[in-house]
Amino acid sequence: MFRYLMLAGLALFLPGLYALGDSLYQGPSAWMVDSQTFWGTPISLFVFWIGLAHAGTLLSAIFLALGIKLDRRTALIAELSTLVSLVFAGIFPLMHLGVVENFYMVAPFLDARGNFANVRSPLVWDFCCIAVYAFLSLFFFTIHLKSREIPVLERYRKPLAWLLFPLVLWVHTIVSLDFAATFVPQWRGAFFPLYFIAGAILSGLALVNLLLYSEGYRVRLLERLMLAGSWVMVGFWFWEFLTKGIFCTSAFIFAGVLPQLRVVSFIREHRTGRILLSISVLLGLFLERYFLVSPMQGMPGQVPFGWVDAGLVAFSVGGFMLLFFGMRQHLSRSMESEGTYFGEVDGSEMAMVEEAARESSELSREKKRGIDLSYIQPWSSDEYKVLRLPLLVGFAAALVFSLWVSAQLPFAASPYENIEVAFANIVPLFYPIAALIAAGVLFLAILHHLRQSPDSAHVTFARRISTIFAAILVVFAAVAGTFYAGGASRASAESVEASPLNVENPIEKYIREMSNESAEASVDTSANVSAESLPATMDSAEIEFIWNARCAKCHGVDGRFNEKFVREYYPVPQKLDAARIDSLGLDSLEKVVLDGRVNMSAYRGRLTEAEVRGLVAYMRHLAGDLNSSSAGDSAAVDSSAVDSAAAGEAP
Repeated sequence: MFRYLMLAGLALFLPGLYALGDSLYQGPSAWMVDSQTFWGTPISLFVFWIGLAHAGTLLSAIFLALGIKLDRRTALIAELSTLVSLVFAGIFPLMHLGVVENFYMVAPFLDARGNFANVRSPLVWDFCCIAVYAFLSLFFFTIHLKSREIPVLERYRKPLAWLLFPLVLWVHTIVSLDFAATFVPQWRGAFFPLYFIAGAILSGLALVNLLLYSEGYRVRLLERLMLAGSWVMVGFWFWEFLTKGIFCTSAFIFAGVLPQLRVVSFIREHRTGRILLSISVLLGLFLERYFLVSPMQGMPGQVPFGWVDAGLVAFSVGGFMLLFFGMRQHLSRSMESEGTYFGEVDGSEMAMVEEAARESSELSREKKRGIDLSYIQPWSSDEYKVLRLPLLVGFAAALVFSLWVSAQLPFAASPYENIEVAFANIVPLFYPIAALIAAGVLFLAILHHLRQSPDSAHVTFARRISTIFAAILVVFAAVAGTFYAGGASRASAESVEASPLNVENPIEKYIREMSNESAEASVDTSANVSAESLPATMDSAEIEFIWNARCAKCHGVDGRFNEKFVREYYPVPQKLDAARIDSLGLDSLEKVVLDGRVNMSAYRGRLTEAEVRGLVAYMRHLAGDLNSSSAGDSAAVDSSAVDSAAAGEAP
């Protein structure tokens, strides 16, 4: 069965891979971008897959922490789905970044490069929080996978579950605030964190149920929870309709109405019916994410959902199937439960058998030690004893870090001395840091425990894990050192202003060409250039279309720059006026468009010379319009355009 599913995934993955390559080559113009939010298909897929990633480990961790019976095989499948979903969720924010090779800008590096991530942006903290969640999910999965071979690891599963439980809720709340804290009316609302968490849990339940059906069994508890989750989402959708007047009909039908067919016994007891219901929920929630990210989609003048967008969806779905079922087949022996599953069985029954065997083993062990298991106070529970010191160290480290970055420590200056960072800007990272440090302390405790074991296999495993962990640290340090350029330096505006354009000074070029009797080919940079004096290289409608497709995502349709997108990742560039463009010289700007600079993609080979000249002319035209409007209304100065090419920022 796994081979057939992998072949189906390959059939989706290969054309999707072509669409991914084409979209990376073409840039944001290749996929659908909403004209109001300037977010598009990559962010829709990111939100969808990150929801699936959060739900898998959440289900396993919350069931374990609260003592709800879930068999080993089901829990491992949920945890593995988290790790694979994270792989594909991490791809799409890099596409949204526009310049993939600048991926390190989503990390809060310091500003010695003259360009740095906006450390006050929730999207930057998303990167840090999701990275911590990925590490802890991998740690949790590995401990669970090896707990049968090394029983001592079972002692650390529940403490890790309690560590992960709030982390999942915390991280998805931060993702939801990426939306709720913006100016888009459809995204505002204090209920957004609960809304996102409910949607993530529902999508995760649908995915886990679908994966279990591929294994040939079911867990009725998860099916009932999926039905209850659809009721919660219907409530949120009606609330949104009553308060904001917006409603996604397709999501309501697929993820709200059709799941109610589970009450029909024929559909509920038929495997095909259950598979279709799970697929319906996943489709509905993807459409809901798509509608949420692109509220203007379908309105006149919007770019429609095209073949590249469909290819990106196929790439992620096919890639997930290939990677998940490939790993599932590779880990087959380690993931099997105590019993063997034959045909259509219920995993809930297997969980009861496993739990009874585990409790019997624990009871006999504790009886030998003379311990009464009738009641255990929370403060004396085994998981509390394991977790209290790591959490204390983690919270202390998180507090010191937050005070240091927000310049609250009297004996240490903030690393972001050129940026005003308040303590509230660091709060989103507080618990992830505490959880990461606590997990590190737990990791050291596990290694110490294994090294003290009389079993040589345990000692060998501890040495192997230590070697792997040391190698990961070395690689991480090498990568961080490659992109980290030292501590804080000058303000980014000064750094960008002082940085050379790597082009010949236009005045010097003018003098040189005059001396070579080529003055007719030079550009007089001292004179004001009007839009009408520029050569008519192309039709104005074509130039406007290219600007909107290639440049408006950062610079804005009217040249006032898309502040929402720019402030997510990049420092605010220099403002633009006609005199500044004239002083730089049109040939310099053309070279920047062709070869790129800093955060700007190079368009040499992708745009013709006529299109480049037309873009520069269009930029000059927009600058003239902005200057005119500024002269008429002084309040418009704050929203003036960005000097796109001169500051080196990406169209």
